[in-house]
Amino acid sequence: MRINIKRDSKIALYIQIKNQIRDMIYSKRLPLNYVLPSERELAKILDVNRSTVKKAYEELKSEGLINSEVGRGTYVVFCDEDELITKSNNCKKHLFWDEIYNESSKNNYADVMSRIMKISDNDKTISFAGGIPSPDLFPKDEFGKVQMDLCKSKLEIMFLHSPVSGNNELKKEIKKLMLNREVRVSTNNIMITSGSQQGLDLIARTFVNCNDVILVEEPTFFGAIQLFQTLGAKVVGVPIDEDGIRVDVLEYLVNRLKPKFIYSIPNFQNPTGITMSLKRRYELMKVVEKYGIPIIEDDPYGEIRYEGEELPSLKALDKNGYVIYLSTFSKVISFGLRVGWIVAPERVINKLSLVKQLTDLHVNTLGQHMICEFLRQGYYENHIKKIRKEYHLKRNLMIKKLEENFKELEFYRPQGGFYLWCKFPDNIDFNLLLEKSMKNGVNYIPANFFYANNEVESKFIRLNFTYPANEEIITGLKRLRNSLDETIKETN
Repeated sequence: MRINIKRDSKIALYIQIKNQIRDMIYSKRLPLNYVLPSERELAKILDVNRSTVKKAYEELKSEGLINSEVGRGTYVVFCDEDELITKSNNCKKHLFWDEIYNESSKNNYADVMSRIMKISDNDKTISFAGGIPSPDLFPKDEFGKVQMDLCKSKLEIMFLHSPVSGNNELKKEIKKLMLNREVRVSTNNIMITSGSQQGLDLIARTFVNCNDVILVEEPTFFGAIQLFQTLGAKVVGVPIDEDGIRVDVLEYLVNRLKPKFIYSIPNFQNPTGITMSLKRRYELMKVVEKYGIPIIEDDPYGEIRYEGEELPSLKALDKNGYVIYLSTFSKVISFGLRVGWIVAPERVINKLSLVKQLTDLHVNTLGQHMICEFLRQGYYENHIKKIRKEYHLKRNLMIKKLEENFKELEFYRPQGGFYLWCKFPDNIDFNLLLEKSMKNGVNYIPANFFYANNEVESKFIRLNFTYPANEEIITGLKRLRNSLDETIKETN
């Protein structure tokens, strides 16, 4: 709705507003039941006093053109004779959108990812919920220099299109990165994605049919569970221990269920923080090759190791092309850049490219160039050393404060990654604990989201230590302690 004000006119401002809205109503540019801006909104848009808009609206109401109702706002009520006849003869029905969603969309999946993404610096809630890197550790000076260099030398190409599978120069840098992870590939085996979540989505949409069985570690990343279930797959959990996925149970389920894929997070697993042992990795690959079952290896945290020996990825042990490997820069550089990659056989990359071109055509060109230069100019390795050091300190701080304040708590001490997986006593009402925690200004993710059957009763919660500042870790755990005490008091 465009209204032009002439401030040097002899016609009063409210009359100008009223006349233009009236003309739009008579010409049917503003149809019956059209909701007008509120008085405050229109006054701000037109840079006039609210009383001026209020007077214009009162004039329009007196002429029977608009009306106002609490909860509905101000709306057009004028309709001509033809509209009255049509309205009386043909009572129009509202479109019920819920009735036309496809079958998978009708499922009301938990919006935990959306809630995590709403984290704001202005929010007084301390969040242990998200798998988000510390904003304080973003290498802003390095990226500032990278951006300046690109503007000087490659400005003409930074905003052009990119190949669907990704910028070839960035793929060359990722090829070097993979070689450091003991994986030798060509650029034809690499696809650039908008984070590893998009990579997982592309793989699932390319391979997974309704009723296919997907075996996952239990518990595992809730985003993967929801994605597979959205496509109609049957997600079956395989228990894990301190060495990783239970291969004996896995082999039994492979024989019984004939799965389409196995999904695994071997390094600093989400949510438990467990790292699959070298022996268990070899055992898993032996089962994979014995039965011909492909693996999706999700490795967003592999670079973030604080202690212990480096272990080869499943992809590094893969000699016959059974592993599709996913990784991302979102966890180590910036969540907002949304640049990740897939490593797979060339024919698989080609097929994934056909699917990707139907979604976003390609990852944003500027982001690809910036990551490429960040790698090429040698900033990446120093940045990894920095975040390992800082996150190691944060992990230790959270562990120390948990040990001081939660004598009844059990938790696994991860060698890397983002999370602590904490077990509470059996007598805790977890619904009440979450309610108390949110009220007290601290949040986390309860265990049930990490199971295929999210109604499972579990005594665990996942705490992230990378995103909150040190003082927030201390304060947040005090709030969690208070919430636990209130829960125990109320239930006893």
